[in-house]
Amino acid sequence: MKIGILDIGTNKISCFIVNIVKDKEPIILGIGHHQSNGISSGTIIDMELACNSIRSSIQSAENMFGGTVEEFVVNFSSDTIQSHTINLNTSLDNNEVTHEDIKKNYKKIDDLNYGKNRQLLHKIRTSYSIDRNIGIDKPIGMKGNKLIAGFNLITADKNSINNFIKCLSMAKVRVSDIVATPYASGLGCLNNDDLYIGTTVIDVGAGCSSIGTFYKNKLVYAGIVNIGGFHISSDIAKGLSTSILAAERLKILHGGSVNFNDENDLIDVPLTGNHESTETHKIHKKELNNIILSRIQEILENIRSKTNKSILERNLTSNIVLTGKSSELKGFVNLTSDFFGIKTRIGKSINIKGLAENTSGPGFSVCCGLIKYKILKEEGCLQINSPLENSFLWRKFGSWLQESFS
Repeated sequence: MKIGILDIGTNKISCFIVNIVKDKEPIILGIGHHQSNGISSGTIIDMELACNSIRSSIQSAENMFGGTVEEFVVNFSSDTIQSHTINLNTSLDNNEVTHEDIKKNYKKIDDLNYGKNRQLLHKIRTSYSIDRNIGIDKPIGMKGNKLIAGFNLITADKNSINNFIKCLSMAKVRVSDIVATPYASGLGCLNNDDLYIGTTVIDVGAGCSSIGTFYKNKLVYAGIVNIGGFHISSDIAKGLSTSILAAERLKILHGGSVNFNDENDLIDVPLTGNHESTETHKIHKKELNNIILSRIQEILENIRSKTNKSILERNLTSNIVLTGKSSELKGFVNLTSDFFGIKTRIGKSINIKGLAENTSGPGFSVCCGLIKYKILKEEGCLQINSPLENSFLWRKFGSWLQESFS
């Protein structure tokens, strides 16, 4: 089965063409990238520009592959994404739990009112309990008076999703699955231990930062804040009177928001306004680092504000894993660890055959996660009663992940 993978972001659109064969490693057959136009913080702001960018990315990947693909798995990023934790009760009358009882719980979800203009993206069963017995994995055959099923329902604004789908349709993209970006990021860079013990993955993209918390192999929280790496570059450009392009270079080459041993070193900053001029002015590196530090702290403050009651106060996070291109900024890991008081590291994308070294860093976690999502779905391991860890390819991915982190 050959499928297309689309990671649609604010800065770039990436397309992978993948061959998926049952019980075998997936193979990347084609890769394409294109600058993202008409998209801001995951929201379509210009249909035509966004459509052209998507088509260009796909064409690059298809040219490398030497063919076309019929269906695509696509990520969805929007700050309207929300997690809703609910518990659904089913009366047992001291009888055994049956498959029919389980189905009743899921049918109730379809009848729920998610709120005005809300669309369901994912329904994830997170727990079972019977009467006072909690933490049950497989309730079938157990007796009790009441079965309680806990769910994480991930929803988003209906109009945002409809506009997104319309744009994809204009680009002649046939979509088989839309996956919330926090879900894809976690699947693309977390190992089996991370997913079980409780890990929050923070994907710092260009226009927004996504947050996904996994606990006991389930996505228990998902959210997005509309601040990312572009905002850091924008602050640098404004604060130092230079261009966005020059600010991006300064951020990458000289930005080190923790290691201030050379903070008094002078660096050259190109002046904005005259593209033909090579005129620069000098600043202390400390000035650049203070701009970067201020925005990173704002990103982390927004994440804490968004997740505090849902995640941090429930002690569901033992580790934080940073991913996304902007997460590679010097000092980001230490700042995050100090801010939350939780061990933090950079997460690398999983190792997939055909994936070049320069496309295997944290900037491609979403693409890799979309591949894994599709495999797990095809194996039936994303269905409501199937434990994630039973998947053959899940175990294979686990070994590749261990290699990635060694």
